Amino acid sequence: MAADGVRGRYAKGVERKREILAVAYETLRETGASGASLRAIGESIGVSHGMLTHYFGSREGLLVEVIREHDRVNDERMPDSVSLVQRMRFSAEFNVQFPGMVSLFTEMLAKSVEAGDGPARSFFTARFARARVELAAELGGQLAALPEERRADAAMLVDLIMAASDGLQVRWLLDPSVDVAGTLGLLERLGRTG
Repeated sequence: MAADGVRGRYAKGVERKREILAVAYETLRETGASGASLRAIGESIGVSHGMLTHYFGSREGLLVEVIREHDRVNDERMPDSVSLVQRMRFSAEFNVQFPGMVSLFTEMLAKSVEAGDGPARSFFTARFARARVELAAELGGQLAALPEERRADAAMLVDLIMAASDGLQVRWLLDPSVDVAGTLGLLERLGRTG
């Protein structure tokens, strides 16, 4: 009976964390979190600072989970069987609807390169490693089909595509007239005609 009570409390805790994350996601994807303390974020979503700390450990931990939730929502709406560059383009089209998320992503990306080993560094290191492997595998087949003299170093091309995607989103934050999705589409077309 005691084990059932522990399992029940655990399940309730998991559900409560999910509920808090859903509210934080809805709030922060519109507003971003630049400069907001964990206490201010908690107040804006109607949850105590202590509860946020309990479930997410820190402001950085919460914000990384919000980005992870945005990625999950974006993945669910993604068409099947699209290339990774097309996924980046579709993601950019989705992201411009939520300037707060682009700002939050950029803030946490900057945080990830600071000294130490916080949640942002772990998240972005794994995220970029996974994307690099997927994109390299995808481009490998396309590059192999090209004549030898036209093949680019796949690793360098992968890094260029990823840098273009992230850099364009930062530029868009500074100048909303930058067409992130359109520019990624151009990159995709250039890659096909190479």
